[in-house]
Amino acid sequence: MMQHAHAPVHAAAAPPCPPRGQNRISSNNRFTPVCEHADQEIGTTASRRTRRGDFLRAATWAITQRLHPKAGDTTLRVARDLAARLNADGHVAYCRDTMWRRLGISRRTLERHIAVLRELGLLVWTVHGSRTNTRPAGSGEWAGTATIYAAVVPPAWDDALGHRVSGHGYHARHIGFTDRGRQMAIADARRRARPSRRRDRRDTPSCKTNHPRPTAEVREKNNNTSAPRGTRPRPRRRHEVPEPYRATPCQAAHAVSIAAWVRPRVPWTQGESLRRLAFALRPWITSGLSAADIAADLSVWRVPRRPASPASVIMARWNEAATQGVPAAPGTGEDTPCGVPPNAAFLAAMDAVRARLTSLSPPVVAEPDPPGFVIRDRILASFAEADRARRARTAEQCSTFAEWEAICDARERALE
Repeated sequence: MMQHAHAPVHAAAAPPCPPRGQNRISSNNRFTPVCEHADQEIGTTASRRTRRGDFLRAATWAITQRLHPKAGDTTLRVARDLAARLNADGHVAYCRDTMWRRLGISRRTLERHIAVLRELGLLVWTVHGSRTNTRPAGSGEWAGTATIYAAVVPPAWDDALGHRVSGHGYHARHIGFTDRGRQMAIADARRRARPSRRRDRRDTPSCKTNHPRPTAEVREKNNNTSAPRGTRPRPRRRHEVPEPYRATPCQAAHAVSIAAWVRPRVPWTQGESLRRLAFALRPWITSGLSAADIAADLSVWRVPRRPASPASVIMARWNEAATQGVPAAPGTGEDTPCGVPPNAAFLAAMDAVRARLTSLSPPVVAEPDPPGFVIRDRILASFAEADRARRARTAEQCSTFAEWEAICDARERALE
């Protein structure tokens, strides 16, 4: 068996069950809880595997129908916490020591409701937790095996909703609906698609008015009627593009090429698509500015580090400049100082200072771009550093159980 995720969590003590051969019957006499621990394993269960949506719907149905006398709102909270952490295979780590603190309940209460979910046929054991050290001998580290559960739905839920199931047990598949199940599924889909309306916003009968309705034209010797011509809706006009943003196909392609050159050089525009950025830059391109000039001017704008819509920021600056009558240039959004121009003595002093600074620190010649193999080595080195940092993470730093499992497998391969 492959080693599973390792986390400082362990299996909870199972609640006592009735003697063998004595099964508890629910209050509605339609569902028999799965009380035997041997029937709560992934290889012996009668429930089939499922994902987050069906798992939550089945849990809500089982609790609403009162299939278990100890199931309630806390059981549903536990089910929702497990569903939020399901991976792509429908498995989830128990994480008892952190789960009961997160839900604000006692550890014993959490164990009792986990047992209720197992008896309802909604959870089965995939891996039993153990305190046996899974680290290599002599490594000086310790990590136990986590308790892994699989989300399943009982056959009673499939029968109640009219599901057609192929196979039996954990690997059974939902392949269709019966006639009654199809009607229920259609009604449920319509109910979900119906917009929610508040009753207190509806008009009372005394406030409703009878609006005039157009009368139909009755023609002779014809059973068909049609509404008057004036009542037919007029076709909607297409959205007209403003004048500064209009462009021919060739101009639009040229704007996309300029946007592709500008976007990697201006950090706050890198979250925008090329076509939207090119559309926003059309007025600047039409004014005669080159790609280098546009990139230089956009770099000095005072905008957030990552605006939600860089194209909207650029278009807003253009509209602001157009309304104020300022010449169209990307730098018009900045406040330009106004005052008395400097006199000749001040200009001469500034020239002397510039000449002295130039003599003390001559301009530095720009270094040529590094060759391609140097850039490639730098990129590979950064990838290697990122991979080492990823393997050095702990279980608390991983967001999902699958991510922690991949890190553990990578560490084992490195030791081999």
